[in-house]
Amino acid sequence: MFGHDRENKEQLKKLESQIAENSQLYKRVFLTDDGKKVLQDLEKRCFMNHTTYNDNHGQMSFSEGRRSIYIHIKNLIEKDLKDILEDLTKGD
Repeated sequence: MFGHDRENKEQLKKLESQIAENSQLYKRVFLTDDGKKVLQDLEKRCFMNHTTYNDNHGQMSFSEGRRSIYIHIKNLIEKDLKDILEDLTKGD
């Protein structure tokens, strides 16, 4: 059991490090003037201000996928590491 705890802690540290690095990368890209323009375009294309509901379930799933990517980008540039990790443990 002890070995698994150590292994889990090591995996958590790796995950934290990877998320922190990705967050910094996303911030460097998307917080520039050009990056902000790209985010505005993605916001329109990724259903952030519109419903993804569609009678066609395949299309609705596709639209939700787009939306989830936009949310992921926004979370990495706006949230702190602790909040991102909490979201991951909740399954968000």
